[in-house]
Amino acid sequence: MIGPHGPGLKRRPLATRSKALYARWEPQEPPTPPRFSLPTQGTSMHRVFLRETGPDADGVLTIVGDEARHALRVKRLEPGDPLELLDGEGTVHAARIEAYDKHSRGEWLMRVRVERTERRPPISPAVHAVVAAPKGPHLDEMISQLSQVGAASWSPLRCERSVSEPGDKRLDRLRRIAEESSKQCGRAWALRIGPLARFDEALTPAPAIVMADPDGGVYRPTRSPEIRLLVGPEGGWSGSELDRAREAGVQIARFGPHAMRLETAAVVATALIIELEANHPEGRSALPGDL
Repeated sequence: MIGPHGPGLKRRPLATRSKALYARWEPQEPPTPPRFSLPTQGTSMHRVFLRETGPDADGVLTIVGDEARHALRVKRLEPGDPLELLDGEGTVHAARIEAYDKHSRGEWLMRVRVERTERRPPISPAVHAVVAAPKGPHLDEMISQLSQVGAASWSPLRCERSVSEPGDKRLDRLRRIAEESSKQCGRAWALRIGPLARFDEALTPAPAIVMADPDGGVYRPTRSPEIRLLVGPEGGWSGSELDRAREAGVQIARFGPHAMRLETAAVVATALIIELEANHPEGRSALPGDL
């Protein structure tokens, strides 16, 4: 039989349907929230970046502004929901929302209570990416991706063929992008944004310096706790810059079989250096999952 409810479906008596409807809406006791445990890095968890202050002596913190609005209105979090608080300097708080309110001025406030605090070590080796700034939105994308793969810092590099240098306002924007990326990928130490470095300054002595170049040799692990990675502009290094790097004892290495855009080269080289140093027979465990 084909009726108004589809082929082969019969309408239940009204009393039966009403009883079933009300049964679905019987009040129930809310479940007891489970004990909070910090997820491993990479696990989906809403995170808040603490820019100014941490929890008080009782472990309570009031979050206001965009962070609270995003958690409550966009993510639709409710009292009892867990979240992570990051300070960008290695401290991760496991917290739970206690209450929220909307200020008379339209600003959202969210009160959370910290249930556990953990200190996480930074990724080793610390790769400091000193990279010529690409044009337009490519720079924003590069900063976010450098943060995701584990770079310790980024500084703009001035070379003979540089075409773009970010000003103070752009650097502030990049710091905010690094913070947002920390929340997305769950890194405890935020990517630091450094000042402009001239090429000769980038060659000053450091534990290890590596220059990315498509004509370089195979990367040789340095076993150094800190590595300065140099990536040049789209036009490549000048012959003079390559000569000065060799005179300074810099390792010139390639990180792929093909020429790459500079923002791609910076991210790929950073990820490969961290991985190759971690897997070197005499290297250290460098990835968060190995800690």
